[in-house]
Amino acid sequence: MKWATIMASVAARIERLKHRSRTEATLPASVELSEHEIQALIFFKQKYKKKTETIPDEMPTLSQAVTWLAEIGGYMGPRVAGGPPGSITIRRGLEHIRPGALIFESIASEHRKKKR
Repeated sequence: MKWATIMASVAARIERLKHRSRTEATLPASVELSEHEIQALIFFKQKYKKKTETIPDEMPTLSQAVTWLAEIGGYMGPRVAGGPPGSITIRRGLEHIRPGALIFESIASEHRKKKR
């Protein structure tokens, strides 16, 4: 029962990300992703970008962030995939950035402790 509840909440988050990225594309990514998830996403995207791609350091739009998540998760783009990113590639992308987000969160927490 606990496992099913956790999996349902993760699935709901992925579906919400997918829906909002398609209907409210210009919103900042911070409406759905945490500060640390965005930092990890930008870090991974800069590391694994296409040769012709330039990844800015500033806040991406929700649509751009979800596309980046999906690309990290294996999305090949609309010409190859035939449409916008789907749930599976978004989930895979979230799985890839989660450890990075935890590291950024840990670093921020240690930094706050040292400031005190």
